[in-house]
Amino acid sequence: METEPLTPVAPHRVRCSFSEQGWSDVVFVHWPCAERDIAPLLPPRTRPDLFDGTAWVGVVGLGMSVRSPLPARFAELNVRTFAVDERGRRGLVFFSLEASHPGFVRVARAVGRLPYRSAAVECTKTATETAYRVERSGVGLGLRVRRGGRIAPTGADRFLTERWRMFSTWYRWPIEVPVAHEPWALDSAELLDFTDAGLLAEFGLAPPSRPVVRFASRVDARFGLPVPL
Repeated sequence: METEPLTPVAPHRVRCSFSEQGWSDVVFVHWPCAERDIAPLLPPRTRPDLFDGTAWVGVVGLGMSVRSPLPARFAELNVRTFAVDERGRRGLVFFSLEASHPGFVRVARAVGRLPYRSAAVECTKTATETAYRVERSGVGLGLRVRRGGRIAPTGADRFLTERWRMFSTWYRWPIEVPVAHEPWALDSAELLDFTDAGLLAEFGLAPPSRPVVRFASRVDARFGLPVPL
């Protein structure tokens, strides 16, 4: 099955919005990872999506502003990878979504069966730097980047950010959740510090090697209703 092309806007419309969110101060840290390490962690009917012959994993820190279905504002840090379903459609798979809003975490886990976890997540900013730190039940992770100027997306940038669905498992059934938002406006960034205190190790993942680091100020997103794969 041919893999769908990468596009800066969603190839679908989210007509019935299940959740509307705003993401701000978004820090992307992505790096290559062996396909064999990722494949066992994916939902059924999906496989690793490859760029330059390798799988990729990422850590993304962001400020979350949820308008529906449960209004909330909090900091989040997630660990994710990239997958393709049996129809060749590209999407994201989240290993962990660490959030500093226990109520939202409970709803997301109960209703969507998403891997949200209640944690202490902090975002700190200066005129030139943005940092995220998460602590939960004896594990944690911290990162700090120096923000740069606006860039024209590279092929790697497009692969790592132009994603329009999420793959997950609802109880025993693999599902997809469509998402739509305006194109990312990406800034360059330099990784100044990255410390894994066991969060990546929970999934057998190693810390960044040759990372691609980017920053985005804000984007608004709409999530559609989940449907079976």
